[in-house]
Amino acid sequence: MIKPNSIAIACLTASGLAGWAMAQDNLSTGTYPPSSSSPSSTVSAPRTGLYETVTKGNAAADNTVDDFTRRPTLIGTKQYFAGFGGADMQSGAFSFEGRGWNWFGSAVSRAGSAQGGANPAEVRAGIASGTAWGGGLILSFDKSTTDNAGTKTKTVIEGDGFGAFGDFNLGNSDVYGQVALYTGFDALLPPVNNYIKVEPPSPLPTTETNNYLINAMGGWKKDATTEGTHALNVEVGYNYSKNEVDPSTPANENSINELAVMFAHGYILRATPDYSVFLGTNNLLIWRAEKTTAAPTEHSIIGISTSPNLAFQKQFGKGFEGFSGGSVTASYFSYSNEPFGIGAPEEATRLLTADADVAVGLRWVKDNFALEGSLKEAVLLNGPYLIGGNANQGLMAEVGMSLGI
Repeated sequence: MIKPNSIAIACLTASGLAGWAMAQDNLSTGTYPPSSSSPSSTVSAPRTGLYETVTKGNAAADNTVDDFTRRPTLIGTKQYFAGFGGADMQSGAFSFEGRGWNWFGSAVSRAGSAQGGANPAEVRAGIASGTAWGGGLILSFDKSTTDNAGTKTKTVIEGDGFGAFGDFNLGNSDVYGQVALYTGFDALLPPVNNYIKVEPPSPLPTTETNNYLINAMGGWKKDATTEGTHALNVEVGYNYSKNEVDPSTPANENSINELAVMFAHGYILRATPDYSVFLGTNNLLIWRAEKTTAAPTEHSIIGISTSPNLAFQKQFGKGFEGFSGGSVTASYFSYSNEPFGIGAPEEATRLLTADADVAVGLRWVKDNFALEGSLKEAVLLNGPYLIGGNANQGLMAEVGMSLGI
């Protein structure tokens, strides 16, 4: 999914992740069987977001609890509880059946995201009708009101917002999307962009700083299921954000329009009971236009990137599975009247091939229980700590457990 305030092509920092999950049955009774690319995909404990991170978002790799929340038609009869992240387990997901419906949701920490700072966690919750359709609400709240010497101040933290999402089965594929409104301004180098309203005692004027972002996203996905099949995924996302200061002299009003189109392809090269191999590529086209009024200027950026990737998983026996993925990114950006590097706004282009990006993960499954983690690169330089320690330079940055019922 294309998230608000994301424009850069990010490099992965290898980290650890695990989930605590409960699942009654990982076999969907509808259109989507689990990918036969993975012998462990029939185990009732679902994969967490760690798997997708390590496999570089390869479209042919197995789906995770993150996919289930965005595309609930994948849930079928699966039931699980999941908690994953670092030492404080910042994120989680769940699904259970009741009164003929699938009840599902997730809570994802957004601290340190592109929006900057400790943003409020985003909560998604909804219902699904088997593999036919599913939908729900997006909630993210962080508001405060204070009174100080007769001055009332209302603050809404950047990232606060609400919206709705949905997913519909088309037979051998599905369409999904969301619309949402967030507090924040989608600037390239943003300061804290909260909404702030200050009401001092009369006759002093009320001042208001309004930052908001409207997001709309739609996607289509066809999953790969067996060896030799292809996965295709297209997403189109649009962001409109605005910054207003009232009153201000001169008038201060800034706006940004951003359109991003993502196309991903995956292919299951090999799928045996012993190992699996996936090939794929992730491609992104982005257009962005900024307009300011205080010092009238217009900026624009057009960018395109492609990230070929390869991932594999290997069964070791005794419930152990190793998996890994690698990618390399090539990108081209064209800047019009936009600050590039250090200096005044200018016309510029940039062509870049990034370093190869590789991560390694390990999963252990026992019946309906799974434990996942990924090797942290810094351990090669800073061991012998196991988890964290030594300025967070241990073997695994994040840990967790998974249990199915």
